Amino acid sequence: MLPIVAIVGRPNVGKSTLFNRILGQRQAIVDELPGLTRDRHYAEATWNGHTFLLVDTGGIDPASVQPIQRQIMKQAEYAIEEADLTMLVLDAREGITPLDLDVVDRIRKRGRPAILVVNKVDSHRPEGELAEFYSLGLGEPVPVSALHGRGSGDLLDFVTGALPGIEPPPTDSGAIRIAVVGRPNVGKSSLVNRLLGQERMVVDATPGTTRDAVDTTILRGKQAFTLVDTAGMRREAKVHDPVEFYGITRALRAVSRADIVLLVVDVSREPAKQEARLAALAEERTKAIVVIFNKWDTVEDPSAVKPAIEEEFTRMYPFLEHAPRLYVSAKTGAGVGKILPLSDRVYREYARLIPTSELNKAVQEILNKVRPPATPSGRYLKFYYAAQTSTKPPTFALYVNNPRYRIKNYVSYLERGLRERFGFQGIPIVLDWKRSQ
Repeated sequence: MLPIVAIVGRPNVGKSTLFNRILGQRQAIVDELPGLTRDRHYAEATWNGHTFLLVDTGGIDPASVQPIQRQIMKQAEYAIEEADLTMLVLDAREGITPLDLDVVDRIRKRGRPAILVVNKVDSHRPEGELAEFYSLGLGEPVPVSALHGRGSGDLLDFVTGALPGIEPPPTDSGAIRIAVVGRPNVGKSSLVNRLLGQERMVVDATPGTTRDAVDTTILRGKQAFTLVDTAGMRREAKVHDPVEFYGITRALRAVSRADIVLLVVDVSREPAKQEARLAALAEERTKAIVVIFNKWDTVEDPSAVKPAIEEEFTRMYPFLEHAPRLYVSAKTGAGVGKILPLSDRVYREYARLIPTSELNKAVQEILNKVRPPATPSGRYLKFYYAAQTSTKPPTFALYVNNPRYRIKNYVSYLERGLRERFGFQGIPIVLDWKRSQ
């Protein structure tokens, strides 16, 4: 679970400069999220052992007549709503402006924890010169110069010290945890309601680790499934604009708490980049994934449309070629009954442990079919031994003469061979290459 830290404020106070400064700290370990960091608005940062998701937002200016300002306002409001901690950035040179007061009011209304950051303090200033900022009622102002780096370490100490404790995902209770994700209005809530409405026993509905989330556990036969829901999914009908921040931050948390990700796609709409980002998110977090093509009842000629969808899916998501797909209608219930049984099978693969002797036999058979090619320098990769080191996801240690001798295409060939032998449908496989001593 990653706490969310949002940077907000009016235009031109240095929010993006502060964003980049935090990510540029030599002591901070930064991992950008591929597919999610368009325009560098999302990134993971670590400071003194605390990792958090840092989110940059556009400048809040309610008086602006620019059409894009409406989207910027919504994004900032969602950022404040979703954040575990908000950094309100002000300009020390300009002091407190009416726009600053407007942003402060928005933060107060949502009751979220906040740190007041006074930017553009390029030299040491007596505490008295910052006195006016105390009047905002957000606690002690933290002076920084995002451009020159002054005070950024102290700010990060404040941030990590103020972050609330994030409850870890529950330990394995025997229930398979399923996160339902997708862009707005693809039918996630309808699908969840349909799953709950079928003749199944609802075991409980308990608060999850995300604010306002409700995890609902249901039984199908003897197997329990926990639907990792979020308030974003439950309130989806209230979202009229496809604000990317809203969907991504909800998905980040839902995916982090799940074993299996159900990626819901609306077959009546054109594919979108956000779906690719969500698919990449599940892949990056090494979660099992099942793709649900919803609203199949709206398709007039399924036999003609399905091949086209399959071709487009393979083109857009080549890394999910192994993921199983279902065509369903949450509205009519058609195909929905297959989701939980398929999720059960996928989870068994996700948690599967291959005996070492069986694994090594399979690897040798794959190698004997196609030998590893030579590197440009004429070196050959030589395999000695393989062992599965963990599950969820299946992780295999491959002991070789030198990991640098591996060729990308051959790695893909080996992975395909393992899938042909052991299945792993919808499961990311991790190959951990090790040099044999």
